[in-house]
Amino acid sequence: MKFNKEIALTIMLFFIVPIFLSADIHSNETSQSSDTNFHSTYYEENSRCFEPKSKIYLPESYYSSTEEPSPESVINTGTLNPTIVEQVGYQNIGDFVARTDTGINLLQEFPIDDENGWQASIAEIDIWNLNRLYIQNGTVDEGYPGINVNPSGNVTYHPLGWDAYSNDTTAYTDDAQLAGYDVSNGGYVIVESQGGKVGQQAFGHAAGTRIVWSQLVYNNPYTEDFILNFDYFYLRGPIDGLTGLHDITGNCSIVIFINGANVWNMSLLLLTQRGTWLNTGDIPISVPGLPSVFLFELGLIIDESMVLNKEYDYDGDPLHLPDGIVNAYSITAYIDDIILTGVMSPEFDQLEFQMNIGDFSSPITGSLGVGNSSITNPDYWTTGPVSLVISANTSVIFEYNARLFCHRFLNSSWTNDIHEKGVHYSISYDESAELDIFTYLGFIGVYDELQLRIYCPVDWQNFTVYNSFLNDVTSSCYIESGYVLIPTILLGVLGWWQIHCQSPNYAGHATIERYDDVLPGYIEETEFRSDDNARLSVYIENSGTEPHLSDPVNFTWVMPDSSIWHESSTTSNLVGSADSSSITFGPTNTTAGYWGILYLWTNGTELAYSCALFTLKHEATLELVYSDLGTVVGQPVTVVLRFYDIENGQFILNDGTEIIGTWAAGNVIFEPNVVKNWWQADFDTLLVGAGDFEVSIVSLAPYFETSPLIVTITSQYLTILDTPNGPLQPLIYGHEYSFNFVYKIDYDESGVDDALVEVLEEGSDWVTVTNTGNGHYNVSLIPLGIGDYGIRLQFSKEGYENQTHYLSFLVNKVPIKVNFLTLLSGPELGPLLIEIEVLEVDTNQPVIGANVTLNILSKGGVLYASETMVEEADGIYSTTIIMPIAGGVTHSAIIFVQKDNYELTQIFSDTLVPTVDTNARLVQAIMNYSTQIAFMVGVVGIVAGGQKYYSRKRLAKQAKARVIKARFTDANNLLGIIVLHKLSGVPIYSKILKGGLEEGMLSAFITAIMHFRSEFEVIGSTDDYKILPISDIVRAVPTQNLVCAFITITSASLGQETRMISFTRAIGMMLDEALAQRPTKVADAKTVKTLEWLFDDFVDGALLRDYQIGEKQLPKHLRCIEEVMKLDSSAETFKLINLLRLLESCGIHEDDAYILIMEALELEYILPIYHYNEDSSVDESSSS
Repeated sequence: MKFNKEIALTIMLFFIVPIFLSADIHSNETSQSSDTNFHSTYYEENSRCFEPKSKIYLPESYYSSTEEPSPESVINTGTLNPTIVEQVGYQNIGDFVARTDTGINLLQEFPIDDENGWQASIAEIDIWNLNRLYIQNGTVDEGYPGINVNPSGNVTYHPLGWDAYSNDTTAYTDDAQLAGYDVSNGGYVIVESQGGKVGQQAFGHAAGTRIVWSQLVYNNPYTEDFILNFDYFYLRGPIDGLTGLHDITGNCSIVIFINGANVWNMSLLLLTQRGTWLNTGDIPISVPGLPSVFLFELGLIIDESMVLNKEYDYDGDPLHLPDGIVNAYSITAYIDDIILTGVMSPEFDQLEFQMNIGDFSSPITGSLGVGNSSITNPDYWTTGPVSLVISANTSVIFEYNARLFCHRFLNSSWTNDIHEKGVHYSISYDESAELDIFTYLGFIGVYDELQLRIYCPVDWQNFTVYNSFLNDVTSSCYIESGYVLIPTILLGVLGWWQIHCQSPNYAGHATIERYDDVLPGYIEETEFRSDDNARLSVYIENSGTEPHLSDPVNFTWVMPDSSIWHESSTTSNLVGSADSSSITFGPTNTTAGYWGILYLWTNGTELAYSCALFTLKHEATLELVYSDLGTVVGQPVTVVLRFYDIENGQFILNDGTEIIGTWAAGNVIFEPNVVKNWWQADFDTLLVGAGDFEVSIVSLAPYFETSPLIVTITSQYLTILDTPNGPLQPLIYGHEYSFNFVYKIDYDESGVDDALVEVLEEGSDWVTVTNTGNGHYNVSLIPLGIGDYGIRLQFSKEGYENQTHYLSFLVNKVPIKVNFLTLLSGPELGPLLIEIEVLEVDTNQPVIGANVTLNILSKGGVLYASETMVEEADGIYSTTIIMPIAGGVTHSAIIFVQKDNYELTQIFSDTLVPTVDTNARLVQAIMNYSTQIAFMVGVVGIVAGGQKYYSRKRLAKQAKARVIKARFTDANNLLGIIVLHKLSGVPIYSKILKGGLEEGMLSAFITAIMHFRSEFEVIGSTDDYKILPISDIVRAVPTQNLVCAFITITSASLGQETRMISFTRAIGMMLDEALAQRPTKVADAKTVKTLEWLFDDFVDGALLRDYQIGEKQLPKHLRCIEEVMKLDSSAETFKLINLLRLLESCGIHEDDAYILIMEALELEYILPIYHYNEDSSVDESSSS
């Protein structure tokens, strides 16, 4: 729902939100309204429950209007109970021919589509061409199959009800007559004459020979006029064709005898083809004086003797081939579907003719062979099949059509979605509800005479029917109270049908009531205040019809800003009336203005919807946002107010509200600022001059009771402040500094005397301010802290604009220096007095009270002596030391001075110069060491030689260790390697050695490298295998077709760059030729493994792998490796760099540790671990 942000404090209420019906919309109670025949029940589908929905649409104009809204503008939408939609049609399975003698087609089964909810109520049958069957089992579909030779009655093989006879003229001794019965293809009888042999080529068939099938017929009801019909099939025998080369003498026929009299025959010679079933058509037969029982015979007869030659062409086939032995020796015919009926149809009432379905039966009635019947099942047939059986007491044959009247009951949808059940409604205040019913037709051609029937309450009216193309087809539909029928003629396409109609609004009238404590009781009221108790009393009726309110009435109290304040529902169980629950207006949870109480009632089929309006008043107040209302003369003052409801704290910014202030004999109108939730107005001081001025501000807002606000506006002179530049240099701790300021009026630059100067922030107590006259002020600053400081100086005087200046400065310690006052030379091993002075650098003032220390250090940094010097006078410090021996190690005297907030600007030192006392040293040496002099001379020679050898060995070991250390450093400096195709940029191989280098970062590196593609293309083949620096940490080395990029942590050393070139050269030799064209895939596992070996060999990648101690026993000087690894019991494998740290932690010198590790590596006492095998690609996460 859309809400206007700038809502006027008027009647912004009727913006209903979903009203949830608490009643069970599946109630089966009968509506008490004018709908006396329609139940508020819908047809249950899979026992689903459908939630009602409701929604209100509010025109935007409501948010800015101060008028009472028109009821029809507020619309509530939702869903009612679904109506029943009945789909009806006939299931027709076609026309059939039936006969009661054999039971053919007397049973028909109708399926029921119960899975899709179909059921049936009526079965109907239409009969025509009803005739009495005088021949039983004329279809010969039951009996005993076989061939009877020369039958003479009571034959073994026959269809039920039939017998066979034949006669022989004795003209031939080897002829034969056959009567057979075959059950294949539905059954048929066979008649055949086999001729006697005449000479070598011919066969004779004697006149009078016949083979017939017979049946004794009961002529009831009696008739002398019949119609005969049967099928025949000429299998073998002669045909007298017009183009035959030979003529036939004689004849053979199919014949009918009744009581021995030939009543019909047909010559077989006149047929034009064999092997085809033919029908005789209806043959009328009249036999006057026929008895009540007669003999019927049908078969083959040789009318005239025939001698047939097998070599003759009788039938005249196109090739004039001989007819053959089969057509000369045998004359064979099949006969089926023998029907003998009376010319007049029997009377229906004489046949006990009826249709049956289970326990239901109904007589079939009619006349002249045409009749009908039907069966109605009031409880419906819900499952199939429905078996329809036709019966009679006499053998009859007839044609019929049976059909089943089927129904499907569905719930309507409220939209074009079959899962959304219900009826959509849209209703405005006191207006009829607009209803929309949707139903889907998802099939055509399945049922005949399909119709849609929509059942609804009788008080729904003004129906409009739309087809699936949204065409109005109402005029072609049948509509009456509570019922809409869509005829078959309109249901030729699939899709959604929509029925629009109206339902009356059952909202009668409503009264808003306030509880009066004095009465006590509820009285009608339209204006309320906080703490009032209120309720709404409603009456539900339409045209005098008052429903029983067993369903809830839903009440929604809506505040002026359209938000819902309270919702409730009441089920009164009274006729036509209900009261809402009572509420009390709280001061903090309500807003003043037009309120509305929306009420909605529905029982699933009828609706009542309306609204009652009332006003709620609050108290409001004005409050200054900025209390400082001072300005300079001639400049406006902006007064900013908040106008809010003091009962709930809400800001009042609505249209229709006015805030007015008095100023200079006139009024100033405040404007709302909806962004900042305040009101503001400018007051021009040019109209009043300088001074303090009271302003009375009043507010005019509907629905609020307010009081005026009195504020004071002060106008003053505009001033400026001249400030010093700086300080530009750091200040010295404890020194005094002076700064001059001028505080003056802007327009004439006259000084402002006797101003109040306030100093704020840390360091303000170091400042002294002196007024030197005519607006000049001197600020004296003695910093007593070290670091960055800033003080705020604020100049103010009543009637003058305040000025503020921030003075920022850095305070440093006092710099000091040291001078030696005595010489640093004297006899060795003798006392030496050292005296110094400590002075401030910039003032040369002596530094008193400092802690001064003298340290004597040898050239190697060994402390010879340390003395604390004593202050003899201001800034004068002295101490005495013993001079070291002359001619030995050089010693330096270093002075350290410590004092708070003071510091030496540089380290102060000088060299001691001891002098040698030669005579004393010689005499003493001779006296003390005369006996050892000879021995010492020898020792000195040996020591000198050994020292020289040891020094050379130590230097060699240090050089070796430096080389190894450089290799370790370079290897650990490597982040990753990427091998790219030079022209396409396709990665061929990459190896990332450090965690944290994510795929996105790797892609960024590749992009950066390929930005230098132009340089790769410009350089010639002579520039291959040269370092190209991309950045400080990226080096690229091109080959003919590749680029090897190396990513390092810091800039690569010269040694590392040399190894980069060697690695690239090896890759180029291996892959350049194979990758002359753009690659289509990355390197295979075998190539990747080779590249891994090159990485280990050329760029010391082996130094970065995981290692383990091998199976070889370590020599004595390497066993320290095994010992230190035992200290890390959790590690089965280790990195070389971790092993180095463990060795150092155990007291092994760094140089020795590097040499030991490299020796163990080269002699394979420690072994690398590889994470790939012969058949798979590299499995390390660091390579791809």
